[in-house]
Amino acid sequence: MENLLQPIAEIYTKYVIEKQPSPSYVEIYSRENKEIAIVYAKAKQSNTTASHKENNDKKELDLTGSPLKLDLSLHTILDDTLISDEPQLWRKEEALHTPIDVEQAREILNLYSQSCNTVSKEDSIPMWIVCKPAEAKELLFTIQSNEKEFARGVVTYEGSTLLEEVDVDNIVQDFASQEQISENLVTVSVDCKYSISGVSYSNLTVEEQLNAPHGGVTELYCEWSAKTLLIPFISCKVQLEQEVTIGHLASPCNAIWKSVTALHNINQLLVDMTAAGPNSINLETAILRNIIQGMKRPNNSKRLNNLLNETETYTYTAECPAGGCVCVTEDTSSLRQCMSAMSAQGSSNDFTYKLWDILRDCETAEELITILMQALKFISSGKIRPFIDVNNKSYLSKLVLKLSRGHSQTAKVLKNLRSSPPQALSLVAQVGVEKTMWEYTRVMSLLEHSFFIAGIWNTDARSHESIEQINQTIQDMTMGGDFTLNPFETIATTENSIRIDAESFCIDDPNELTVDDFASLKKHGLVSEKKDVNEVPLIADEIDISPWKNLLMKFAQVHVCLEHLYRAEMCLRVDFAQLKPIASKLLEHYASEKSPIKTVGQLMSEPAQKISLPIANNIVQDHLKKSAFWYRMELKKKPNCTEGLSRECRHIYVYSQQPVFPPQVWQHIEPPSEEVAEVTTVEELKYHCTKYVNLNNQVSRKLAFLEQRLHA
Repeated sequence: MENLLQPIAEIYTKYVIEKQPSPSYVEIYSRENKEIAIVYAKAKQSNTTASHKENNDKKELDLTGSPLKLDLSLHTILDDTLISDEPQLWRKEEALHTPIDVEQAREILNLYSQSCNTVSKEDSIPMWIVCKPAEAKELLFTIQSNEKEFARGVVTYEGSTLLEEVDVDNIVQDFASQEQISENLVTVSVDCKYSISGVSYSNLTVEEQLNAPHGGVTELYCEWSAKTLLIPFISCKVQLEQEVTIGHLASPCNAIWKSVTALHNINQLLVDMTAAGPNSINLETAILRNIIQGMKRPNNSKRLNNLLNETETYTYTAECPAGGCVCVTEDTSSLRQCMSAMSAQGSSNDFTYKLWDILRDCETAEELITILMQALKFISSGKIRPFIDVNNKSYLSKLVLKLSRGHSQTAKVLKNLRSSPPQALSLVAQVGVEKTMWEYTRVMSLLEHSFFIAGIWNTDARSHESIEQINQTIQDMTMGGDFTLNPFETIATTENSIRIDAESFCIDDPNELTVDDFASLKKHGLVSEKKDVNEVPLIADEIDISPWKNLLMKFAQVHVCLEHLYRAEMCLRVDFAQLKPIASKLLEHYASEKSPIKTVGQLMSEPAQKISLPIANNIVQDHLKKSAFWYRMELKKKPNCTEGLSRECRHIYVYSQQPVFPPQVWQHIEPPSEEVAEVTTVEELKYHCTKYVNLNNQVSRKLAFLEQRLHA
């Protein structure tokens, strides 16, 4: 391919002539995103920064009392870099694509066509050239030839029109007349796209994506075969197309995502410690939470004190908070509110779960272990009685319970735990894994019972019994029963397990009775049958982390589904009952063996994730009754048509609200105007119309169509 482009590039040195993926303005006509040879002139970027510096050198700040002037040169710099929040058809990087003269475009195409005469179809690549519109208003030329075919095309601007004024029947007649065939031998296919919400920021840096104004894009793509641009919203095929930004700072789904990223970093630390030894890692520089600009940096010591004070209050007032993960409250009416409440208040009143919500925000391993030790030391004072949920089986929960009741080995336990970072990290992470898995399961179980829940939520007066009923139903279904949306059903450990082999930091109490001593004393009635709970070893010597790798992968997969569901609810305004079939398709795509998501790190480095999946028309019917962002109509002969001219011919009409081409090209169609007209009436929505004509002849290599502008 380079051999074909090299001679042309050497002749036309002032143009960009290279192989690259199709620009957006080519893709909308070719209907495929493959590599092409693109030719354009590169726009000159104004060096505003340099001129700003020169001006500063010449005009130093005058502090003698003369008036200061406002320098708005920075505004120009920002205008070049900021992305509009309005949807547009061209990409940011295409703003530098400047058109070239039509005559030079023809020369380049002729030269390239001659080079392609001996190239096979598999080795050939189409060339597209951006043109400066002349009287005929040509915008794009293309050559797609090979040794057996001579294919060429041109895109022209046809003006602007109201959608209702487009006469499809007349367009079909003209096509049939040109190709000398009957009208019933013409096939018409129409597709369109609705821009529901957001714009794409996938070409920005990770930090810019997470701070962007929008957390993704939601669009609806529709297609049908009727000879009309008016969408048959009941019978057309509809695809939901979404791009979501995982970890976007404004997303309430971060309530769980913060846990996943912290667990990912802790797991990596444990793996490194197992491979190289506990002392191989500098805890003060071992990052657990990646801080980016715009992210809040909480005072974790203060949060711990608040948690301990709150727990102490419960102890002295003899009040115990309701247990379990709380997803549904009297204020809950949507998935968004569930996630927002979870982000603000946590999902459980279990002490170790609340402690995890603090520890996961620690920036380094040293900070995490320090705060953990502070918490355990205060608990061992006996001032509080932490609440532990009955379903919490983690080692840390057992340790907290035993320390809070007083233990003869407390000092040794804390000392040995502090000297064993792998043990401390694995204790904490075990709680995080359990809580995170529980939260994802609870959210998916909301969707599982969506019809039942929606029935209660939609009633005018929601009683406390109804809320309890919802939570109990979720509880029963989650802990056992029919759960089709359970994302963790297939999780199993692998052979490549990693275990933490650490010495027990629970040293045997020398005063503890042996089995023989106990039996002897019992015989004489000196001890009771019940053994002191404090004499039971606190935790096991090892914590098996081998399942965590698979679980973390599953967390990442389920979280992408959750972000898609949140955006679908917000943008499409669907309820839980309508989200359930969408959730099922998302899990089928992401939480399966063929999933494109393999690790948490993948989402951290590539937060923008896209998907296209079919959606029921009745869910989005209200959106389909509005005007689409663009419409595309394709006309061609029916397969195996023997009438008319012996060539392949396609006409593609694109009707778009916004220009298909970047400003450097479109300014020749509609020069920018600085005049502001007084608006007295609401204008009807007009669409820009561009037309792409593609002709393909067998072994015919003439470029006469470019000279005659496709009048053949």
